[in-house]
Amino acid sequence: MVSGDAMEAAIGAVAVLPVLRRVRAGLLLDGGALGELLLPARELGDDAPPASLRVFVYEDGDGRPRASARLPRLLPGQVGRLRVVSVNRVGAFLDWGLPKDLLLPFAEQGNRPEPGRWQTVRVVRDRAGRLFASARLDRWLDDTCDAFAQGEAVPLVVVQRTELGYKVAVADRYWGLLAVDGDRALKPGQRLTGYVARLRADRRLSLSLDPPGAAKREGVAERVLQRLRREDGFLPLGDKSPPDDIRAAFGCSKNAFKQAIGKLYKDGEIVIEPAGIRLR
Repeated sequence: MVSGDAMEAAIGAVAVLPVLRRVRAGLLLDGGALGELLLPARELGDDAPPASLRVFVYEDGDGRPRASARLPRLLPGQVGRLRVVSVNRVGAFLDWGLPKDLLLPFAEQGNRPEPGRWQTVRVVRDRAGRLFASARLDRWLDDTCDAFAQGEAVPLVVVQRTELGYKVAVADRYWGLLAVDGDRALKPGQRLTGYVARLRADRRLSLSLDPPGAAKREGVAERVLQRLRREDGFLPLGDKSPPDDIRAAFGCSKNAFKQAIGKLYKDGEIVIEPAGIRLR
């Protein structure tokens, strides 16, 4: 993991480093064992620099340590989508938001990248600590997981659609299968919060976009009440409404919506009518 509070400079890490002095090219920072690190003038404002700055440390095209006030689009260990900038005999180069593009070596390419296309990759290190991208996610993500409890919220990155649902990277470390309702389309690289739907005997992760049980009902029910109050007490939605309409309105499945309005009806909060639901 990359620490946002690290004080020791390291390639591929975020660090808070002391400012030594201003030079024509920018600011020189104390990089400890890495020596003096240049923060380019183009990343600085007109104000006097503070005593220390939070920067990302990387290597430029000549292998020299450099500092940037901007974070890359993906930090080491993260999975996501990056655009291919160029391809040459070394490999493909990806735009990750820093002056030096990120290398996707030929040996780490799952398919043939082309300039302008997007690749789903993980940022990793070689044995010398140098950063590169890998599209061969099976090398870096585990198929099984014992780290989460049923119902626990987990960060997801969509990788690809399958016949059974969406294959996703869970917490940048594990593979999981995300079930979705109806024809809802997710995009590769999209970041979501999911929930562990159940603990399987084979230790593979089955995931849902809806929180489990009572928490799900309570959360959806509260959103329904808030929406009803904003809409003068009536919504043209009910248990016969299309799943996509319900998802668009409340970000939940049709089943979760039906459970929520059932609870609200039982609690005397709403009236269920043929055309929709109404506050009492």
